[in-house]
Amino acid sequence: MRKRLAPSDRQLIYNRYNGHCAYCGQVITRKNFHVDHMLPSCGSCARYKSTHDLETFRRMLSKIPERLQRDSSTYKIALRFGMVKEYREPVRFYFEKMEGSSHG
Repeated sequence: MRKRLAPSDRQLIYNRYNGHCAYCGQVITRKNFHVDHMLPSCGSCARYKSTHDLETFRRMLSKIPERLQRDSSTYKIALRFGMVKEYREPVRFYFEKMEGSSHG
């Protein structure tokens, strides 16, 4: 069973990235964020990452375009019509970008 974080600790974790998910950078609310290894995360990142380590999560994310191409005709159509664009850059998490800037 996980140890429950004190409200003050949750607030410190939330403040660490100014109310943004440490993985994707999406704005998150104080009420609805998850704590994962002392990082704030949005619900979708928390669910997708699940119990995986950081590098496994990164690999999972990098495979999403191939999975969409393989499994989703809607995605393929959206690509052909220029409605979405793929960026095949290496996955960098928000907290990594922040650590490399003057803010982190």
